[in-house]
Amino acid sequence: MLKNSTAIFTLGPEGTFSDEAARVFQKKPDLLRYSSTFAEALLQVSQNPKSAAVVPIENSVAGTVAQVQDALVSLDLVILGEVSLPITYSLLASADPKEIKNCYTHSQAFEQTSRWSAENLPQVSPQFTRSNIDSGLQFLEKVEQGDESVAAIVPVSFAMKHPQYLFAENIQDFKNNTTRFLLVKSRGELQDYDFTREKTALFVEFQEDRPGLLYKMLSVFNLFGINLCRLESRPSKTTPWMYVFYVDFYNIPESQACLDVLKTSMFNYHILGSYDVYSPEN
Repeated sequence: MLKNSTAIFTLGPEGTFSDEAARVFQKKPDLLRYSSTFAEALLQVSQNPKSAAVVPIENSVAGTVAQVQDALVSLDLVILGEVSLPITYSLLASADPKEIKNCYTHSQAFEQTSRWSAENLPQVSPQFTRSNIDSGLQFLEKVEQGDESVAAIVPVSFAMKHPQYLFAENIQDFKNNTTRFLLVKSRGELQDYDFTREKTALFVEFQEDRPGLLYKMLSVFNLFGINLCRLESRPSKTTPWMYVFYVDFYNIPESQACLDVLKTSMFNYHILGSYDVYSPEN
């Protein structure tokens, strides 16, 4: 799957959840390249056809990572694979949380721990960082400078390396907190899709706005007995209050026939990828 890839871009620094997901697909750490943001990783892969990127697409609590979802279309990327990882957080603190003024956190981590933070850190101002590891590094830097009023929301793996500052473990609001990560690359001129893979993802646009359009689209999948595992609307970006749809479904032998009927039903769509779902143990 990655035989011809010269680099795998993902959110850094080393130790992020994205880094962990990238290592499921790429066993050679020397091929990993760390970016400061998801957008930077995706832009890099769109400009280098021999590279790939691993980015989060959806969290079971916070929902879709919108910038990644939209970039699949705007940067013309194709999905090669998917992996889901359990996401757990710990709180590092330099003092009693009642005395904490600032908490370093990535925006996704803040969303996934918002209830816990509201209950335990009600007066704290979140200081948003580029990654969960960056949160921990900024916290340690402040502590070294003598600041005794800071905290950080970090991965459990990072907290285990600094037990002297560990205040609370497993602070995510839902214990089954999970994030789906995608392996993506630049689409290129020609792309074959293998519908024997586990899943297919689509981007769907409507040519007009009228009653029953969504029902008509869904009826095509129902006709073939195809199970949708995701359906989400997003602003079209071109016309205010018009929407596009992202559809993920499990492949069956009739997947190609279903897409043929969808095309004759006058829906504009393109395939974002047909791919397998991988386990972290792979």
